[in-house]
Amino acid sequence: MSTNTGETQLPLSEVGVREAILPYLRAGWRAMGEDLPAWLFFWNACLLLNTSLTNLSPARPDFAPTIVFPMAVFVLFTTVRALKSSRVRFPKLALVVPVAMALGLPTVNLLWHTPSPLEVATLRTVYELSNFLWAALLIRYFWKREKTLLAFFFGVALVYGAVLENGGIVLGFFDEQNLSATMVKPFVAPVATMIGWCVVLGMATHLVWRLREWLPWMKRRALLSAVLVGVFATMLDLQIDPIATLTGCWVWHETLPPWFHGVPLVNFVAWLCALIPFAWVMFRLQDRVGVVDAGPWNRRQLGAALLAVPYALVIALIAFMTSMALLEGVTGPSWNLLADFTMSLVRL
Repeated sequence: MSTNTGETQLPLSEVGVREAILPYLRAGWRAMGEDLPAWLFFWNACLLLNTSLTNLSPARPDFAPTIVFPMAVFVLFTTVRALKSSRVRFPKLALVVPVAMALGLPTVNLLWHTPSPLEVATLRTVYELSNFLWAALLIRYFWKREKTLLAFFFGVALVYGAVLENGGIVLGFFDEQNLSATMVKPFVAPVATMIGWCVVLGMATHLVWRLREWLPWMKRRALLSAVLVGVFATMLDLQIDPIATLTGCWVWHETLPPWFHGVPLVNFVAWLCALIPFAWVMFRLQDRVGVVDAGPWNRRQLGAALLAVPYALVIALIAFMTSMALLEGVTGPSWNLLADFTMSLVRL
């Protein structure tokens, strides 16, 4: 005990260790705060892996390798950050620690996990509500950094995502009737999956904005930036959709053949064909109206972005129809669904 204060004093060696470690812990915490969208890739990947191993009945260890897709995005991002960002205080640790976590935590989960199966209805509810959790985290993140990005991602991107999500159901490719907790008429898609577009676009676009900061040559290549947004988001979807399909969060049309763990190829093609045009149009618009990456959008610029949504939708539709014609042929299941929908309109 200290004779002056009556408090227990740590040995000098322990104080020294604590003081030596604290700067690294603060740097790690700051890195997570600065790039929360990237860490959402990491935590989503870990939680989905655990769901596959413990919450499904029977467990689906064959889904485990899908963690590679979102985790690869996380590792790529943190590697570029460690090598290129001037704000990184400890580059070697910034490189090694995220990679070690990306390898170590899933390995531990694979080796040690306890089955705790949940009812399918419970899993669906968890999926619906989790979208609002991720949205809340992103809203807080953008609110602290640039509030107008909320209007971009939860306004402009929400309109785009709502058209796509409801359009896919109306066209007959899938339905989401099992996600009834957040279903609001007149929409045929639940609010949770429409909000999901805001989350995915917010996460992926943030990563690309940061990469363009560290790799300035990317700013001259709007199409490359847009492709990365589409690829990053689809990498996350490659892990989400097998679980979502298995639990009936969405049910695919019976004519669409399974391609990846029960998910039709058309799903992933549609993701790329939807996300890349939106991102390309917005990157081009940024250059035209003078919005810097992750910077503020005024009302006029947000209005221009909203008016550009139909343009992105037309490009997305053309890209989708062309891609599926090449992959399946014009007599394939995707074109047949489009033809059936067109004929139903004609009969009206």
